[in-house]
Amino acid sequence: MKKLLLALSLFTACSLAYSQDPNRELLKKLVEKNILTQDEADSLRASSNKDSQNNSFTQSVEKIRQAFNTPYMQFGGYGLLLYKYSDVNKVKHDLSTRVVFLHMQGQIFKDFKYFAMMEFVNPTLTEYYVDWTPSGSFNLRVGQMKTPFSLENQFSLTALESITNTRSVSALAGMGDDVLKLQNNKNNAGRDMGIKISGNLINKGTHHLLEYGLGIYQGTGLVTSETNNSKDFTANIMLQPVKGFRIGGGGYFGEATYRKTGESEQEDHVRNRWIISSDYKNNRLYARAEWIKANDGGIAKEGIHGVGLWYFIPEKLNAFAKIDYLNQNKNINSEVMDYTLGVNYYFYKSCRFQLNYTYSDYSNKWDAPNSNIVLGQMQIVF
Repeated sequence: MKKLLLALSLFTACSLAYSQDPNRELLKKLVEKNILTQDEADSLRASSNKDSQNNSFTQSVEKIRQAFNTPYMQFGGYGLLLYKYSDVNKVKHDLSTRVVFLHMQGQIFKDFKYFAMMEFVNPTLTEYYVDWTPSGSFNLRVGQMKTPFSLENQFSLTALESITNTRSVSALAGMGDDVLKLQNNKNNAGRDMGIKISGNLINKGTHHLLEYGLGIYQGTGLVTSETNNSKDFTANIMLQPVKGFRIGGGGYFGEATYRKTGESEQEDHVRNRWIISSDYKNNRLYARAEWIKANDGGIAKEGIHGVGLWYFIPEKLNAFAKIDYLNQNKNINSEVMDYTLGVNYYFYKSCRFQLNYTYSDYSNKWDAPNSNIVLGQMQIVF
């Protein structure tokens, strides 16, 4: 046993100073002097080779990671696995891959950056734009992006408190329930092609007093050619009188080309919105409220939602309650109220498990049964 310990000590010391070939010669001499048996030498040699291979593999992976994640090119993405139960659907239980996004971004040169994102479940080039940011008070963005309308619309699905977007925002901010979907048969996810300027003004030390966003957009949604000779305009201004509390509003003015009920052909229709927004955030609490009024081709619409979220364990476990009202035609009061409760558990950084329950109360004019929906989702961000 003493011989073995002595041999191991010699082998370890020598391995720090010599490459693989000298090690092989050392083991050979230790066998010749009967300090090690041949089996012991073979075992040590195999272990040394394995460690060398492992180190080589780790170094190779690190080189690949560094090659694909430089200041000029960085990759990331996320996936959402969704379970849904609905007491009014024919298929009450459903498990599906909701979205899988992959994005690439980088800095071209000083003050210039780019971003591109692709969704693979329903393949769509969701975002692609270039930013010029000479200062924090001015950013120019050109490409396909989220429009600066509605606080909720600025959230990624990976940061939104609920699994799905609030119905009123989805219907009035260019998402799946908006009349814009009639134009290109897509959930445009609050995005469009255009030019936007934005920034933060008046630094108060702990926060900026003013946040603004102005944009001119094509008005056709994701990866869709122009359908008329007009462009859409949007503007939003938020004041932050104290750190964490914002209040403000804005508008969106444009047109959409679609066929209304009772019409035989597609035509251009007014698509205007006005919004008042407010939110508050600290280490444990987040609250948000928004009121949206809209005019879609002469049909007056209105939506309002409020949400409150509390972290029981900071950055780990939170719960929220949300109430949402949407009137999709104020002339006949086609209304629905959604009441949602939910929890979010973060098991690793931005990765989380989510559970939501929503009760929807429809008016007679909506022509839909009241429903109970349970959603569960696993979110993986990489």
